[in-house]
Amino acid sequence: MDPTAVVDATNQAHAERVAAKAELDGAPASRRVTDGEVYAMIDSLGDVGAMVADAKPAGLARLYQRLNLELRYEPKELAIYPMTIPGVDTACVRGATCSLSTRLRLT
Repeated sequence: MDPTAVVDATNQAHAERVAAKAELDGAPASRRVTDGEVYAMIDSLGDVGAMVADAKPAGLARLYQRLNLELRYEPKELAIYPMTIPGVDTACVRGATCSLSTRLRLT
């Protein structure tokens, strides 16, 4: 093996590590969402009960869009897989996020 190839690869990996560390060090500190912020997000959705009870496609589409909800239908399983990524409309999320998903079985 050519020793210069190993040195070049090591130097490149080190430079990438230094750059990644600098980016992480410059990222804002993560914080927990307060109860008040959760209630504000829920309130911003409006009357969810009325939208669901209305059950018109346009109303449900608006609700799903505001919830950032995606549905995937699997006809072979007769199942719907909803997924959402919670967030705040006015804030940018940086760093780790979590996805919420569940499975609805159609009967």
